[in-house]
Amino acid sequence: MHALTLAAALLAHPASAADQTPTIIGGELSARWPGVGALLHGERFGCTAFLVAPDVVMTAAHCIGSETIPPPDVFFTGPDLDHVLNRYPIASITPHPDYDPSTARYDVAMIRLATPATEPVVEVATTPLSEGDGGRPVWMVGYGLDENDESQRKRIGSTVIGGVITDNVIIDALPQACYGDSGGPLLRIGADGQPVAIGVASYIDDAFCEGSTYYQRIDRALPFVLGFGDICVEDSRCSDALFASGFDD
Repeated sequence: MHALTLAAALLAHPASAADQTPTIIGGELSARWPGVGALLHGERFGCTAFLVAPDVVMTAAHCIGSETIPPPDVFFTGPDLDHVLNRYPIASITPHPDYDPSTARYDVAMIRLATPATEPVVEVATTPLSEGDGGRPVWMVGYGLDENDESQRKRIGSTVIGGVITDNVIIDALPQACYGDSGGPLLRIGADGQPVAIGVASYIDDAFCEGSTYYQRIDRALPFVLGFGDICVEDSRCSDALFASGFDD
């Protein structure tokens, strides 16, 4: 399973972690949605992550370090490291207690920041997904590899849900996530036009990012996610209109 490939690649190339984790193939560079940022392990670029409360960040559990790579110590916002909006020190990191690296099940982790962020947060879906969500328009955001093998710059892409299975949302068509996009959100449009996170980029099934991307379903991990305090949930308008720009049917 390429869930293992993603994690193994991140560990095997400590000098350039982001180049070995799932940017958006077929997407476009963007500074939108400033609550979506990335993790730094010292000066080493890590995975994508996103604010779900002023002091809480969500990412993939396989992104939070290993025996050879220390945990991330900073969450930064901005389109790239040359245009950083803010750097926030990380206070604590908690992976889902049932995360299984051999299957990538419950591949989600919550990060507590030492100080609250000023960027608008992303709403989290509380409505359960179903097979009927197939074909629904969604947006992906990440800092991973693009079709030119460039990374560490925020890219976005619009696509549709290819399928919904027990633990994952599947994206089959371009744009696709690639190495470096792990931990990034899969967004749908909320009732008030706000983007709502329904998934966290977890793994791919093709080493060249030409197959499918599997996003961990947030609704499957909701009790864990909501246990971290004042999480911004869908329809609560906690991100107001700041994230609405650029979303349309």
